[in-house]
Amino acid sequence: MGEQSLGGRSVGDDPTEPRAWIRANDGNEGRDMPVMRRIPVMRGIILAVFIASPGVLSGQATKPLFADNATPKLVIAGGGSLPSSIFERFRQLAGPNPKLVYIPTASERPTVKQSLDELWETRGFDEVIVLNESDPKVISSDEFLKPLREATAVWFGGGSQQRIADAYLNTPVEKELQKLIARGGVIGGTSAGAAIQSRVMIASGRSEPSLSTGFDLLRGVIIDQHFLRRNRLSRLRIAVSRHPDRIGFGIDEGTAIVVKGDQAEVVGRSYVLRLEMEADQLQIDIFNEGEQLRLSKDQ
Repeated sequence: MGEQSLGGRSVGDDPTEPRAWIRANDGNEGRDMPVMRRIPVMRGIILAVFIASPGVLSGQATKPLFADNATPKLVIAGGGSLPSSIFERFRQLAGPNPKLVYIPTASERPTVKQSLDELWETRGFDEVIVLNESDPKVISSDEFLKPLREATAVWFGGGSQQRIADAYLNTPVEKELQKLIARGGVIGGTSAGAAIQSRVMIASGRSEPSLSTGFDLLRGVIIDQHFLRRNRLSRLRIAVSRHPDRIGFGIDEGTAIVVKGDQAEVVGRSYVLRLEMEADQLQIDIFNEGEQLRLSKDQ
């Protein structure tokens, strides 16, 4: 894709494409005007990035609408190898006596319970209960739901987000997830476990997204993952253009958005891109470790 820089906009060869402002806050103070820099954020594509002066990206914070108007605690990770700092934050949000439910349904690989126990013990969880089922009768049973009702934390593994949706969407499991958030628990997930957390869900697709339905744990957003590693800017841009009332979050590998109440912070070693339609133009903000994100259009 060729690149042109027009008045601070980085656009492709196609003149009909929405033009995108791409900005990053690098902490520079005392600047009255944005300053442009270019950074390579994916193979073969250079994005023109604007370093916004303080306050340009922050705005006045107002609480976005979360699932059932609860105040959520979420960890939304972009896949790949995740640094320990992400799991440390997940563990902190799980409370002093954590009870973890791990849901590997996105993957077709067999789950080895002993290995999972050993892995999550290194992350601060003494016991892990694994829930993995597709039979609607089993999913609706009290025996299956009991661990969710007692959990303080749930983690969704990677694979296919559509497999998670096919198994649990519009079932008692989804209701128990909402209840967990309402009582102060944390829900996290990586790769497919991140994508499933938004109601408008990117199920698959390379440059063109195939849209489906997820859990709506964080309202008003569309989540994409493996974002820069797999060159997924195009498909998230299209998804946001089809749903201009929603904000797109593209989370790269080794990186997560940690949500607590109306605050959201980037944790990890790469970037998160925030896509939003404003007056028929696509605005893209880019954030890295330690930076705060706006979760809603009115923040």
